[in-house]
Amino acid sequence: MKSLPFVALLMTMLSGCSLFQVHTNLDKENFTEYFKPGSVNVLDKAQILDADATSIGTVEGESCQSKSTQAPPNMIDAQTDARRKVADKGGNAVVFAKCISMPATTECVSSMVCYGQAYKVKDSK
Repeated sequence: MKSLPFVALLMTMLSGCSLFQVHTNLDKENFTEYFKPGSVNVLDKAQILDADATSIGTVEGESCQSKSTQAPPNMIDAQTDARRKVADKGGNAVVFAKCISMPATTECVSSMVCYGQAYKVKDSK
């Protein structure tokens, strides 16, 4: 009988936890946008000639160093930006032509831009 008040108190405390709600910044859109470049394959010219592919336009991606205290621009980030743009166009492959360093602008202390051709490659299944 002495444990009955303790059990009642414990049950009240546990049921009170169900009133709490957890709010996070995680949502499906964030995950979709983050993983979008992963759906785009980087191919070379020979590979695209052997594939059943349709050109869907040109793309460019940029890596910008907006402050001198930030990391310098790099080709990987510029290509990732371009791959995201290919996915936005509905493509699943890209052939990069070249990446070049750009002169300083009002927005970027230094930047790198990669240019490529976007493709929609049909599955080989």
